[in-house]
Amino acid sequence: MNMTPTVMVVEDEPAILRMVARVLESMGCDVVPADDAEAAIHQLEESHPDIVITDVRLPGMSGLELAERIEADAPDTTVVLMSAYGEPREHHADAFIAKPFDPDELVELLDPLLGSPDE
Repeated sequence: MNMTPTVMVVEDEPAILRMVARVLESMGCDVVPADDAEAAIHQLEESHPDIVITDVRLPGMSGLELAERIEADAPDTTVVLMSAYGEPREHHADAFIAKPFDPDELVELLDPLLGSPDE
């Protein structure tokens, strides 16, 4: 199967959103940006992302609440949390990455989640 993975990035800081999107595009992913959880929820049905990468601290609904919604509404969607404040004790995500991170760390985390196209 040679499908292009779709990854939604939910981040309210434009510079971080751009950096994550560039890394994902370099990995061959289609990127769906959202600047808050409410926008992400509206886009979920339309974009059907394979992975959602979300900041924990967002305006309005938190990334933790978004992860719970995704788990309930789209349980096959992989969720990755990112935060500069440490990994939350209890969460409904599949993976976590601490901010700040460099692009190589993000690639290393996402590679196994996306699967290798060469396999």
